[in-house]
Amino acid sequence: MMKNYETDDTFLGRWIAGELSEEERIAFEKSESYKQFDLINKESQLLEAPSIDTNAALQKVKARLGKQEKKPKVVSIKRWYAIAATVIILVGLGIFLQSSKTYTTGIGEKMTVTLADGSTVDLNANSTLSHKRFFWDSNKEVSLIGEGYFTVTKGDSFKVHTSQGTIAVLGTQFTIKDRSIFEVKCYEGRIQFTDINDTFTSKILTKGMSISIVDDTLIEDSFEENAPIWKSGTSEFIDQPISVILEELMNYYPITFEYATIDATRLFTGTFTHNNLEKALQATLVPMGITYKKSALENTLILSD
Repeated sequence: MMKNYETDDTFLGRWIAGELSEEERIAFEKSESYKQFDLINKESQLLEAPSIDTNAALQKVKARLGKQEKKPKVVSIKRWYAIAATVIILVGLGIFLQSSKTYTTGIGEKMTVTLADGSTVDLNANSTLSHKRFFWDSNKEVSLIGEGYFTVTKGDSFKVHTSQGTIAVLGTQFTIKDRSIFEVKCYEGRIQFTDINDTFTSKILTKGMSISIVDDTLIEDSFEENAPIWKSGTSEFIDQPISVILEELMNYYPITFEYATIDATRLFTGTFTHNNLEKALQATLVPMGITYKKSALENTLILSD
């Protein structure tokens, strides 16, 4: 069987030096691994590497190889540099392969992320999604901070890591909200939630089922909506504390609040839109009898009963 980079320590060096046989080169370029190594090679050219004394590194490699070889071998300078280059690449390869790709939305922004297997994530405002940059097929795991709506293609297990635990799926649609209140809703298919501290028993959710964690208490519930309402530009609340409503307003608008004098535990039921701050304030604060005025601080409102 023809040797490849997994069984032949000189394979990558010969590839870099352009010394693979025609048969080896064609087979390597047809492999899935080639695409990854080719991308790594290209992207690594954009990285700033520390200064390396290549002659010293070359001498160390030659000295080490010389101790292992009882019979002298004649090796071209081109081959020595290929070996030295391979050593340098392999040193950084482990770190580079562990690097992550991150997507972030700012205040009031939304973004749709398409993953390598065709799964999509609609990120809500002020949220972050990250995953390993390479070898997605063998590591379908992402991390979420904030809120996202997931449409996962059927196939191998897909996992989402949050501050409260892990959601594992096989092919479904669901939302995760990981803010001051943690909430998971399943819109289609089947998902499993396992909390990070094993405080609660793992929960299986199917269409129309949801869970939330409030004050270290897990609450199971149901819902009828076909898609998260925030995707249409509106936030909706049912019996939520004013503090949560203020947090949500700050996710969609560049605004902060001073509200030490009000009772932020009072519950609010209603909605606000994401495209008009004044209307949003009128819809949320006025019904609760809360007044607001501008502070001396920029983009800050002072709230009072």
